[in-house]
Amino acid sequence: MPSRESTFSQSESLPPNIRAYLEEYLAYGSHFVDPPQVRLALATQGIDADLSAADVATTVAYQCYQPGVTPMRHREPEKSQRVLDITLDGGHHTTRQHMYYCWHLVGISRSALHDVFHAHPYYNSEQQSQRYAEARAGYFLLPAHLHPEQREHYERSADFMNQAYFQLLEALQPYVLERIGQMYPSSRWLVDRTQKRLEEKAKKICQEIARYVLPIAQKTNLYHTLSELQLLRLFRASQIGHFTEEVRYIIARMVGEVGQHDPSIYRELRTPVKIDQHPQIPHDEKRVYCANFDAALDSTQSKQSAITGNPRDVLTSAIQNALCVPAHSITYERALQMLFDPHENGLWADVFDSGMHDPVTQAARNVSVTFLTRLSHTADSQRQRHRMTPGTTPPISASYTGIPDYVTPLIIRETPELAQLYDSMMESIYAHVEAALKVGVPLEYAHALLPNAHTLRVVESGDVFDWVHRLRLRLCYLAQEEIFFISLEQAKAFVEEFPEGRDLFLAPCGVRKAAAITPKCPEGDRWCGKPVYNWDLDTYAEGRLI
Repeated sequence: MPSRESTFSQSESLPPNIRAYLEEYLAYGSHFVDPPQVRLALATQGIDADLSAADVATTVAYQCYQPGVTPMRHREPEKSQRVLDITLDGGHHTTRQHMYYCWHLVGISRSALHDVFHAHPYYNSEQQSQRYAEARAGYFLLPAHLHPEQREHYERSADFMNQAYFQLLEALQPYVLERIGQMYPSSRWLVDRTQKRLEEKAKKICQEIARYVLPIAQKTNLYHTLSELQLLRLFRASQIGHFTEEVRYIIARMVGEVGQHDPSIYRELRTPVKIDQHPQIPHDEKRVYCANFDAALDSTQSKQSAITGNPRDVLTSAIQNALCVPAHSITYERALQMLFDPHENGLWADVFDSGMHDPVTQAARNVSVTFLTRLSHTADSQRQRHRMTPGTTPPISASYTGIPDYVTPLIIRETPELAQLYDSMMESIYAHVEAALKVGVPLEYAHALLPNAHTLRVVESGDVFDWVHRLRLRLCYLAQEEIFFISLEQAKAFVEEFPEGRDLFLAPCGVRKAAAITPKCPEGDRWCGKPVYNWDLDTYAEGRLI
């Protein structure tokens, strides 16, 4: 990607205090051997004229607060600045949600994505997958300003993890092929096209599992889209403690890229908020917390911890309200059947989730459910993509307890030879992290050497509508193994609470079968090849060997 380094020296509209922060953040780029690349790829444009963010925010504010019809057009800065300042500083921020930007981010660490850029609901990303794209050796964030001993240790540790990835890839192959052979009848291997698909499936599964030993410093590439408001929020939040040098550098580059396209953005920035740093909890206290959290899970990966009081009453009342029908005219059972049964409410099977516009289906918004969930850093990165079931996740700096704490994939747990190799790798990886801290590698870089397998504990919540969406996708046999089994536990909790939803809390093919929609699988050629649509939840785990 061509380099287009941002600069703020010629930005006349940039207030001095804002300039100081941006220049400080931009200078962090020199702290990396190969800093992340940031390039503005798309920006909202007017149909009839080029419009700035200031033009858009002013026009929509006029339309809101003045009579008549307000055309979208250029606005003179001296006339519009007062409106811009009043709406921005007064918190009338919907005016900043009409302008969108899309950046191409190349070489950003997965740690930065997880802890900041994907740790809020208001973004969209299309990110290169470690499941589908083989990792590149040496493609990890490398600090440039460490002392020679520190840098040597950091680079050696990250290289070890990259080499472990390829070693594990090779070791996994025969065991993965064996399990795929158990899942699919031998007759399918006799058809050339099917055999190639199964061999490709085996390769991707090996990559999915081997990635657990990669460092969270491993780089990725993505397209990342935000509204103007969310860009302003990121800059405003940039002094919060877990925003690393890498994150601040990327934010400065994002602002600079937009500023080169539209300098009016500079007047929109406000000084970053300063907050007291959160207390540093000793490792022994963290371990007690983690042990208590795990005990509450009672040998599961995810367990329901809270739900809206009287949920069946709440849902029934909401459905009665949607239909304007008195309570004596519709029973609880009938109301919940209308909501949860895909045969009656086929909107649940629609891949566009158009049910969000249906008053009866919207009733599911009125009940919130919370789960305690334990999962790996890499699986939590997947969970984060479901922005409407957000979770409280500790940043990586808070999650580290000083001892190995990692998740082991199913096939490794059940294969002694693989388990021995994997555990040995993990012991070395965590020893490298401790050694990095002892030689003085700064926390944010030492913690970046933690593996994708590193355990995170999450408190996550969402309403029933959004849980249905999430579980429908993650109960698919194409879903990542770890998130699949977590979703299975969560779906069973929902069915126990709402037995009327036994045909709803299923994989997409099961929901589509209940709704009498064909084809049952919406994935086309990517169909998993298993008749999951004929199974109930209790059967799902039996057929999932990898």
